[in-house]
Amino acid sequence: MGASGGSDEYTPPRLSRLLHAVPHINVTLHRVNDTFAPDSPVYLESLGIIGSIPGAWLILTLLVLLIYLLTRCCDRKQRPPKSITALKITLMFLSVLCCGAIGVGLFGNDDLHNAMLQSIQAGNQLAALVNTVKNQSSILEEAMGSRARAPLVRLTDALEAPVVNQTALGTLLRALSALRNNASAAASAADNLRRPLAALNLDAFMKRLWVWEAARWGGGMAGWCCGGAVCVALLAAAARRSRRALLLLCVCALGGLVSCWAGAALLAAGAVSAADACLDPAAALAHHAPHRLSPDMVHYYLSCKVSRENVLTAELRNAQRAVVAVRQALAVLTRGAPQLFNDPGLQPALGALGAGTGEAERALVSLSGALECRMARAYFVAGARAACDAGLQALTLQLLAAVAAGFLFTAIVLVDSHAWIYINTKRSGTGEEQAPFLSSGSSAATRSLPRPAPFPNGKPPSYSAAVQLMDLTLADSHRPSSPCGGRSRMSGSATLGRGATGGGAGAAALGGAATLGRAHNGKYATLSKQCKTLESNDFY
Repeated sequence: MGASGGSDEYTPPRLSRLLHAVPHINVTLHRVNDTFAPDSPVYLESLGIIGSIPGAWLILTLLVLLIYLLTRCCDRKQRPPKSITALKITLMFLSVLCCGAIGVGLFGNDDLHNAMLQSIQAGNQLAALVNTVKNQSSILEEAMGSRARAPLVRLTDALEAPVVNQTALGTLLRALSALRNNASAAASAADNLRRPLAALNLDAFMKRLWVWEAARWGGGMAGWCCGGAVCVALLAAAARRSRRALLLLCVCALGGLVSCWAGAALLAAGAVSAADACLDPAAALAHHAPHRLSPDMVHYYLSCKVSRENVLTAELRNAQRAVVAVRQALAVLTRGAPQLFNDPGLQPALGALGAGTGEAERALVSLSGALECRMARAYFVAGARAACDAGLQALTLQLLAAVAAGFLFTAIVLVDSHAWIYINTKRSGTGEEQAPFLSSGSSAATRSLPRPAPFPNGKPPSYSAAVQLMDLTLADSHRPSSPCGGRSRMSGSATLGRGATGGGAGAAALGGAATLGRAHNGKYATLSKQCKTLESNDFY
């Protein structure tokens, strides 16, 4: 079998070479070997230092935000409405830009998912090749081993019968011995073909890889969508000038800032390591993939460089030679044995051996195609191109989107905190908030209520003073002025001051005022209510 329609040549992408050129340094700032080696602590240390750059920037950003909030949260200076409007417009503009960066991240996450699915599909095709080798090797071993034992025993018993032509018998016995030896050699070669691949379970590995990729894609989509929801909610909160919403979304934006820079650290280390592996993916898989196979064997099938013979190819050739010898010996026995012997079990034994030999030949044809390195190379190149070209581009796109979103979320936190600090808490009739940040509600309520006037002589008026005030008001009711205003109110106030007696006098005055109120007409009652209202206002 040949390769698929595409070219079998793999060339590292330009982006891979660009990211591979990023300096790999250790903690002493000395450059180390940049060859992909995930088992090397030195190489992992260099990747950790690359990933720590966004982490260090995150720590610096959080310190700056902390200092800023500490300096601004206690500022009670009122700002003109124009400045708050400018903050609102700036916040909306930054939210739109952040939505764009998050959209780029969503696109990169989906593009990476598609590239990984293509690589997984190529891996499934390689797994099918491995399964073909396993299955056909088992068929060959069974046809030349366990299934051939009984016919060989019957054939041996038939040839032990006495015959006259010893020359023909010797020829048949030599053919039987060759058939037995070559059948055993073919079964042994088939076992040698199957044994190295017995521990290799690419199907299970590809299923785990698919589950991991599905979880990564779902988590990435959820994370980017949460960041987009925060940006959209910021637009609505800025438009409505809702202080509570801005305060809550400021905290959410701070969480998005931390998530973006943490994700950028992981993406940076992942992109650089992927670029290192994509320079020579065949060598990376041969030496570092968990397959328990010989690196030379894996590199032979993935690079298809026939500098030396492969172990599996050598065993395949041994099996082919043995099966050809079995076919030749069987032909000799099929021609000569029926002429010399009349054993009824002879023909069934020869027929069983012929059927097993035919099955072994078909298995060898399938093995020849499956063990051809060009087929495995074609599938590997397709998967490597998907992962190292489109996949690495999508990974880098997500890295850039995370960095851009991190900067934008930093600006959003600054502007948002600046906005909600200066937006007041008490709303007026127009819906705009007025009280400054960190102003106590009790002090604001105290300032909104009028202070009571001091009482004359330091004591509150009694009910007797109220009765005297009503009498004075009735005496002046014929005047056009207010019945409880002017000189009468002043005299009443004076009477209130003089009539501040004990609790018993107040109770008697209350009874007299009630009797007097029932004795007068409706006008008197109305005037009494007005005067009581005025005095109660003065009292409180």
